[in-house]
Amino acid sequence: MLSATGIEKAFGGVRALSGATLECSAGEIVGLIGPNGAGKSTLVNVVTGFLKPDMGSIVLDGREIAGRDPQRISDAGIARTFQNLRVFRELTVRQNVEVAFLRCRQLRPQKAAKVDVDVLLAEFGLAELADTAAGSLPYGTQRWMEIARAMATAPDILMLDEPAAGLNDEETKRLGQTISAICERTGAGIVVIDHDLRFINSICARIFVMDQGRSIAVGEPEAVWKDPKVIEVYVGPEAAV
Repeated sequence: MLSATGIEKAFGGVRALSGATLECSAGEIVGLIGPNGAGKSTLVNVVTGFLKPDMGSIVLDGREIAGRDPQRISDAGIARTFQNLRVFRELTVRQNVEVAFLRCRQLRPQKAAKVDVDVLLAEFGLAELADTAAGSLPYGTQRWMEIARAMATAPDILMLDEPAAGLNDEETKRLGQTISAICERTGAGIVVIDHDLRFINSICARIFVMDQGRSIAVGEPEAVWKDPKVIEVYVGPEAAV
C-alpha cells in the first residue's frame, strides 16, 4: 500500500501543496483529479522523488520513503510515466522496455521473474514495432511504450500522469481496458491522473480530488461527484448551493 499524508510543498512564496493526501492499495485503481494548477503532478513528483516534500509522510508497504531520490523510489517499487513523454528516442521499442527490465532484474530479481518483455510488448500492441526506433513512433504509440516500460520494472504501484492525453476516443477506451487488465493480472496498485473524467470514472474504484494544493474529497466516483466542494470546483459556486 502507498500512503502519502500531510504533504506540503512550496516554491518560494507559492504554496503548491498544503496537506495533500493520496492512498492506493494493491490491486486498486485510483484517480487523482482536479483543475489545472491543483497540484496533481506536483504531488506525483513528490511521491516519486522528483521533488522533496517540505513536510509530510510517504509510506510504501510500511517503509517511509519521503525525500528519497527517484531511482531509489523506483527500486522500492513505484514506477511512473510523465505528462511530457520521456523516451529514449534513438533506442528501439524493445530496447526502451528492456532498459527498465534489466534494472529490475538486477535489483529486484524475484519481481523481475514475473516480467516477460514479449508479453508486455504484445499487451500494449507493440510487438510488430519492437525493432522500430522509439523516436519515429506516433505520439500515442510512444505513450503506450512508456507505460510498457514502466511495467517492465514490475512495480507495486504504477503512477500514470495524463496517459490519455492526445489519444482519440477509441484509443482511450482501449487504454482503460489495458490498465484494468494490468491491474487484475499483476495486482499492482495504479494511480491515474487525467482530465478525461469519463475515462477516470470508467476505471477507478476511488477518486481523490485536489484544488489549490489541497485534497478536498475522496471516495467512490458516484459519491465524489455529489460532493458540494467538487461540484463547486468543476461547475461553479452557483451549482453547489
